[in-house]
Amino acid sequence: MALVIEVAELGLSALDGLDVDALAVFVGPERPLQGFAGFADWRLCGAISRAIRTGLFHAGDGEALLLPSGGRVAPGRVFCEALARAGSETFATSMPPLAGADAPLAARLWLEASLVRPVRRQIVLGEARALQRDLAAARAALGVEVDVLAPPSRVEMPSRGRALPHVGGVVR
Repeated sequence: MALVIEVAELGLSALDGLDVDALAVFVGPERPLQGFAGFADWRLCGAISRAIRTGLFHAGDGEALLLPSGGRVAPGRVFCEALARAGSETFATSMPPLAGADAPLAARLWLEASLVRPVRRQIVLGEARALQRDLAAARAALGVEVDVLAPPSRVEMPSRGRALPHVGGVVR
C-alpha cells in the first residue's frame, strides 16, 4: 500500500469538508490555541481548551487526549498527540511547528515519521502549494513511493444574484 498524502489550505472550510475518520491535533504551549488546533477547538465549541483549563489534558510530552466530535465536525474522533495506537486509517492534521526548522526540513521529518506506520490516507492542512512542493522534494530525496496530491482547482462562480440581473431587470 502506497502512502497517500493530500494537502489542502488550512481554514474552517477545509475542516468542514474533511472525509476522514479522525483529526490529529498537535497542541503546543500557545494559548489561545493557534492554527489547526485553534480551528478544531473552535468547531468543537472549545472542548480542547476546556480539557486544558480543567487540567484533564496538559499537552505535555507523551500525553494523549481523545475527544468525540459530537457531530460538530465530520470525523468522529479528535486525537491530541497519539494517533497510531488508535488504529486510525485516515486522518487530517497540520504539521506541528518546529522551532527554528525550515519548511523543507519539516516536510522531510513529517514524511519520515509517516513512513513508520503508513495509513491509507492523510490530509495535511496548511499552505497547500508549499506543502506539496516540500513533500514532493522530500519524497524524491528519500526515494520512497508516496503519492502527494494537491486539491483540485476550483473556480468559484458568483452567486446567481450577483452574476445576472434579476428577472425582469433592464440592462442598459
